[in-house]
Amino acid sequence: MGKRKFAFIIAVNNEIYFEECTYYIKRLRVPEGFSVDILAIRDADSMCAAYNAAMQSSDARYKVYMHQDVMIRNVHFLERIIELFMQNDNVGMIGMLGGNQMPKTGMTYLAWNVGAVDCRDPSLAYYQMGAPDMKKEDTVVEAADGLLIATQYDVPWREDLFTHFDFYDISQSFEMRKAGYEILIPYQEKPWVIHDSSFVKLTYYDEARKICLKEYPEYLYAEGGHEFVYDREWNELSDVLAEQVKSLIENGDWKQVGEIIASYRSTGRKSSTLEMFGVLYDIYRKEQQSGVKHSFFEDTADYPAIYKKYLSVRFLLRRMELGMEEEAYQELLDAIRSEYISYDALEKMLLCATVERKSVLEKLIAIYEEAGMGAQSALCKRAYQVIKRSPLPVTYCQKA
Repeated sequence: MGKRKFAFIIAVNNEIYFEECTYYIKRLRVPEGFSVDILAIRDADSMCAAYNAAMQSSDARYKVYMHQDVMIRNVHFLERIIELFMQNDNVGMIGMLGGNQMPKTGMTYLAWNVGAVDCRDPSLAYYQMGAPDMKKEDTVVEAADGLLIATQYDVPWREDLFTHFDFYDISQSFEMRKAGYEILIPYQEKPWVIHDSSFVKLTYYDEARKICLKEYPEYLYAEGGHEFVYDREWNELSDVLAEQVKSLIENGDWKQVGEIIASYRSTGRKSSTLEMFGVLYDIYRKEQQSGVKHSFFEDTADYPAIYKKYLSVRFLLRRMELGMEEEAYQELLDAIRSEYISYDALEKMLLCATVERKSVLEKLIAIYEEAGMGAQSALCKRAYQVIKRSPLPVTYCQKA
């Protein structure tokens, strides 16, 4: 076994996300004498099947199972993980978010009360913390969220039971405990990872929840908790609407796009794809009002090109936010200075996709002033006066 090796194991169905995910992995500081592998599992039937296949193919002792839409922002991540494992032989799993008192209903994610994640939803960015009264120390929990799970012992994933992409993390948490190991959530003053997440559809969630209840009754014991509710009709309708809007965007029919987005927003429901389309529509509308030199949608021949540009700007803006060297977001800098990306587009993306907006605006002001773009600099300064008075957006999984 590779006792001084890390393997990052990632189930992949979106190459743009996978590329950004691995960009962050390659920036991590690797402890002296250790090596790092990255294993991509494509076309998997289930998360458990993907993780089992990679686990069996890797000789690395230390494995990090993670979503493709997770970016590790703490460059000391590997150093901290190895330190925690070496100090705790009894710890089999480390997660970023988790909790205790797993409910009888099986709605385990509602029990999260420890840890932290930098969440980047399609139209909102914020820090999600376990609870306001969390102890500032590493904490043993009963289960961990599957966005990122690090292990130092191999325990098979139950692909015989969980055949889709739900409850693989809860099952593995319980299997680790059955094997005699503990699960640890490290204290994070700031979240160690970003989850560029979407709203979960829960199509197979109830099926997996019932399997979990049957297989692990001794681990699901706490009173209270919510019952499961799944709105199949909305999920199906939102998929249909998303396909309609995608076609309208490709055809440049922004008037109808706006009407559908307005109707969608009035429902109070959530769809990741429609939220993203809402961001794109807002950019189009603002740029039309401002009369920009180059539209965000210029030189985008079809929807895939628009989607790729949207993610590219989102990711590059984040690199700027995290204080990376300019080379890490040079493409965005060039687009800003040449006005191939407008202030209107940047402002919308900044409000939806960044947490530490004040630092981003400070950088943008400096960029615009250096380029002699006074009008854009003035708009940035106006936004900065509003943002600087606002606290960082923080939510809690559980109230105190």
